[in-house]
Amino acid sequence: MSNHHWNDWADGVAIVLQAIVYIPLLYIILMPWLCLALVKLGKIPFFPGFFQAMASTGWLVASGLVGLVILFVVVRGFVR
Repeated sequence: MSNHHWNDWADGVAIVLQAIVYIPLLYIILMPWLCLALVKLGKIPFFPGFFQAMASTGWLVASGLVGLVILFVVVRGFVR
């Protein structure tokens, strides 16, 4: 017999909420740099305008800012 607790359902909800938050963040951080690499290599598979737009300076700056905010939050959590 396993000992169930009243809030066991919260583990599943936490995983779903983390996915809702972290998957878009990873997309914003990684996709502009991947697109920049593809544009520089000239290997644009499909949607040509999409890859040039994602490799633009604005998306790269946004990616860097989101990365810095995440780094700040993580470092602040370790320091406290």
